[in-house]
Amino acid sequence: MTAHIYPKADATSQWFHTAYEGDTMAHPNVIVLHTTEGSSFPSYGGGGSAPTFTIKGGTVRQHFYANESARALVNAAGGVQTNTLNAVQIELVGTCDKGGPGLYWPDADDADLAALVDLVKWLTDTYPIPVVSTSKPWLSYPSSYGSARGQRMSFSEWENFNGICGHQHVPENDHGDPGNFPIQRLIALVKGAKPSTGGGSTAPSEPAAWDGKSFPGASAFVLGKSHPAVTVLGQRLVAHGYGRFYSVGPGPTFGQADKDATQAFQKAQGWSGADADGYPGASTWSRLMAAPKAAATTYLSLSSGVKPGAKHAQVKKLQAFLIKAGYGPIKGAVTDFYGAETQAAVARFHKKNPALSSKAYDPAIGAKGFVELQKEAE
Repeated sequence: MTAHIYPKADATSQWFHTAYEGDTMAHPNVIVLHTTEGSSFPSYGGGGSAPTFTIKGGTVRQHFYANESARALVNAAGGVQTNTLNAVQIELVGTCDKGGPGLYWPDADDADLAALVDLVKWLTDTYPIPVVSTSKPWLSYPSSYGSARGQRMSFSEWENFNGICGHQHVPENDHGDPGNFPIQRLIALVKGAKPSTGGGSTAPSEPAAWDGKSFPGASAFVLGKSHPAVTVLGQRLVAHGYGRFYSVGPGPTFGQADKDATQAFQKAQGWSGADADGYPGASTWSRLMAAPKAAATTYLSLSSGVKPGAKHAQVKKLQAFLIKAGYGPIKGAVTDFYGAETQAAVARFHKKNPALSSKAYDPAIGAKGFVELQKEAE
């Protein structure tokens, strides 16, 4: 069956054939494009809702044999076959909803399309899949949702269709992905049009369109590939405290150190699984671009031995805080003796902060007062 595995695919990370073996399709003749509506590889419930392939940046994961039915379409009882009707299904990590997570596929450029172009070339060379689009419109989301606007195929249209369509076109389904996807540009590239970046099927090292700040798209972060955003990624990771992953400073080539540091940052956000895979998505990028959270200030706890008339090493701290906060002078400070001068300074502190005092003249510092004093001394 290796003939039905895409040579460039990662067919191990999320290989679901064993758990959810599908039907063998004699002649795959349709490609259905989806968008994941996320910025990381989905888990697909362990394979229960997986397509044939998933693309994120330059990485292609294969989940089933290319001539095996996948599971990403609704297949209602009593209607037509969807998953099993010779359809190869491709999920694109990203969104068809403007402002949604990850790459906005309706605006995908040639670099973003590169991995998909290579996969479609292989599929159309290997199977009898025409390099043509459905004649149905590729509507923008959310207009593409449902069936009221003429984009959804009828049962007979679906059964007689050969070529490339989107989830929004498949009967028995209501999803609107991949929106107004640039299908004609995809077809032109598959047929041999020169990529506008001039860089062939891989992302260019310095795409002029990137503004230096916004999320550059998943295609910027491919292991071994260069992009100026990778340097920015590393710099922000270092700023957020993840410099330990770098033996040398961040650079423009996305490497294992970048991936490991990114994964550690993602896990620190409380994310797990596909959301913490080490590849930056729009959410990861947004959080990295934000200012690092300041470390929480830790205040000293008051020792029980610090009380009027006593000697204790922490009295030196108490006196220093009182003087810095403006409750001095304390004659003879700094010492470990909680004498009359220190008591008078504490009483001045309590006069300003009566809520922390138990009486009109209170020379004894309390636990809460000790913390408040430290805050005033900052």
